[in-house]
Amino acid sequence: MPNSPSPEGCAASLGRELLHLSLHTDYGLRLLMRLTLVEPGAWIATPTIAQRFGISVHHLQKIAQALVRAGVVEARQGRAGGVRLAQNPRDIRLGRLVAELEGVGTVVDCRRDPCRLLSRCRLKWALDAAEQAFFLELDRLTLADVAAGSTAAALGALFDEPDDGSSAPADPFDDTLADASADPAPGN
Repeated sequence: MPNSPSPEGCAASLGRELLHLSLHTDYGLRLLMRLTLVEPGAWIATPTIAQRFGISVHHLQKIAQALVRAGVVEARQGRAGGVRLAQNPRDIRLGRLVAELEGVGTVVDCRRDPCRLLSRCRLKWALDAAEQAFFLELDRLTLADVAAGSTAAALGALFDEPDDGSSAPADPFDDTLADASADPAPGN
């Protein structure tokens, strides 16, 4: 087509409207990033996290339960209870988390109102390939990657922990201190 927009133009004009993660996923990722800063073996109460993030305690507890079922988070009830990571954040891939929280579906559900083109539709193939590429790109990063650097500093400030970079929170999975002033390089 002579006047068709370039792929870059489409991405620029559609970008934010086309790709949208649910609040459930957003809150789940925030919870998980916060849990990367908890000392090994320590539990943090979900009401504390919910209050600091300004979200519903009930909603955050439902998200935590989903993450427990996924094997990413452990939970303990009672006075000394709370939640903590069940795995090393360096072993938790971001694509897996988003798929777990968001649910893997299809960009377009051609079976809801059966489409007569379904058996030979190249559009469905292209959209499925784009969804797969999205998750593969996210899987290049780990939970540790996205919770480090400036994110760790912001979380520290929000939860009244050192945020000036001079005494960055210790990485419980490494003997060196996290650099709170630099963002991680993508990929592992």
